[in-house]
Amino acid sequence: MPAQNMTRTLVEVSRRIGLRHAVRTAVAAVATHLIVTALNLPQGYWAVVTAVIVMQANLGGSMRAAWARLMGTAAGAVFGALSASVGGQTWPALGVAVFATLSVCTAVPRLRESSRVGGITAVIVILAGHPDVPAFILGFDRFLEIAVGIVTALMISALVLPSRASKALAHGLAKVFEDVASFFAVVVEGRLREDYPERHLFSLKDRIFRTLTRCRELRREADIESRDSGESAIRSMLLFRGERLFEHVLGMDHVAAEWRGKGLHRHLPGELTQLEAATAQLLTQLAAHLRKAAPLPEIAALDTAVANAREKLSIMRRDHAPAAYDLSEVMHFFSFMHGMLACAADAREIVTRLRSVEQS
Repeated sequence: MPAQNMTRTLVEVSRRIGLRHAVRTAVAAVATHLIVTALNLPQGYWAVVTAVIVMQANLGGSMRAAWARLMGTAAGAVFGALSASVGGQTWPALGVAVFATLSVCTAVPRLRESSRVGGITAVIVILAGHPDVPAFILGFDRFLEIAVGIVTALMISALVLPSRASKALAHGLAKVFEDVASFFAVVVEGRLREDYPERHLFSLKDRIFRTLTRCRELRREADIESRDSGESAIRSMLLFRGERLFEHVLGMDHVAAEWRGKGLHRHLPGELTQLEAATAQLLTQLAAHLRKAAPLPEIAALDTAVANAREKLSIMRRDHAPAAYDLSEVMHFFSFMHGMLACAADAREIVTRLRSVEQS
């Protein structure tokens, strides 16, 4: 048991300091250097630089960076060679090459990330040229060197301590659902205690926002890794529902920040507590499932909590309980309840969709 704990700790420490990425990048740099030396490429250091730049934290990220660098290099090499062959190593030729490269890369959506690389390549082809070497030969050499670095980086990324964007996305989404569960619980409990914990909630909101931003990038990289439409749909659904859950709780948080004093929530403290516990527990168990540490959670407890809350709301309406409060209090209360029920509905939908996929 102590050995397992130590192994787990070492893995976590290596992940936090980026040890895996550092090892793969170093291997890619050395491998590329050996290849360009064997091929006797004139300026092989560009291939080594490319391998280091292209190597990302996961395979999907490396493929995305590789595409951007390869296409940018091709565009810059072509326009740089054309301009140099017509205007030589002059400032008009340099200006035309850079303008044409950036214009084309910006106009084509899939090449927008390549614009900077393309511009740099065009500059190199023109300014680093030699009178005895045709511009098109120089452009081809740059493209070949970049291609060697890209191919080597992708092979190392896939074979040496491989890391997948889809796995990183699953862990990122698990973190989102975990933090949203905590956010949801703190907001509800703060309202029941009539104590709004502003500082704690601010840090939770910031963490969820940053994790969601990273998850959006990982989803794109995961789609590059795998073209399976079914897996892509599940990834999109989980991210969409995670964002919706966050929006629902942000709405509840906004209401709680303005909602002060005793109010309608005193009529159903038990139902609110039950609904909060069931929703937060379901999201926490869902996070564990995404980490492959637990089966999909059951939804029976959540359904019971939702039914009890709706029944109590019906009783309150029948007894005209809202009539004893001013309009502002009634609006705050029902906005808050709508957010809670919406969170429960989204959490239930996620589990139902995943169970349907896993059983098919």
